[in-house]
Amino acid sequence: MLKVEKSAKNLDEAIELAAQELGVSKDEVAYEVTRQGSKGLMKFILGSLGSEVEIVAWRKADEEPAEKPAKPAKTPKADKAPAPEKLEKPAKAKNEPDEDFVIPKSAVDDAKYFVSELLTKIGLTFDLHIKLERNVINIDISGEKMGLLIGKRGDTIDAVQMLTVLYVNRNKNMPYVKVNLDTENYRSKREATLVRLAHGLERNVLKEKKAITLEPMTANERRIIHSALQNNPKIKTYSIGEEPNRRIVVALNKPDETQE
Repeated sequence: MLKVEKSAKNLDEAIELAAQELGVSKDEVAYEVTRQGSKGLMKFILGSLGSEVEIVAWRKADEEPAEKPAKPAKTPKADKAPAPEKLEKPAKAKNEPDEDFVIPKSAVDDAKYFVSELLTKIGLTFDLHIKLERNVINIDISGEKMGLLIGKRGDTIDAVQMLTVLYVNRNKNMPYVKVNLDTENYRSKREATLVRLAHGLERNVLKEKKAITLEPMTANERRIIHSALQNNPKIKTYSIGEEPNRRIVVALNKPDETQE
């Protein structure tokens, strides 16, 4: 499936550019937002990084069948769990690293420099602990007032992570390097919270026989919900809406049930 990356001052313009390159109308373009403009301190610090919105786009007609809503089973056998939603998978980077890829020291130095400068400007005292694995730079941050770094539902640490990835990968000729930021085991704690939430919703849907729509979540959080419920044949999960307001629906998977 052909995918293109486009950046522009706003989402509509980015979609238009993608449609032109793909040779289709805007209505025939599917896309995922990979970066949105920053505000306040983030925008001041990163003002030189470029455009406000970046997307990965592809033709809707090229989407795999698994991305379409699951069809009811034709046999009286137990319902099968729907296939994991393909659209929730992150788009592959253009410069996929080779198996023997080693992260350049310059990329590690860039990540350390950027995170250190940003957290210093925010006013935090911290230590960075770095662990490398193939094309991923894992940075664990320790210090006081880490709640300020985490932010509401992880919004701040996610934003810092996204901006660090952009800074490290500003050299387009280098294979794509991922950066994962964590502090006080926030990531694992958040995942455990989302898994508990998913199973609570699962029980409610089975009891009330009504679909439940969640609040907007990041792509990573949606993947956790999908994964937590994928083995229950009585439940299906799917996403609706556009980024950044894309959200999950948890519903019954029985064709003879009416969803409200």
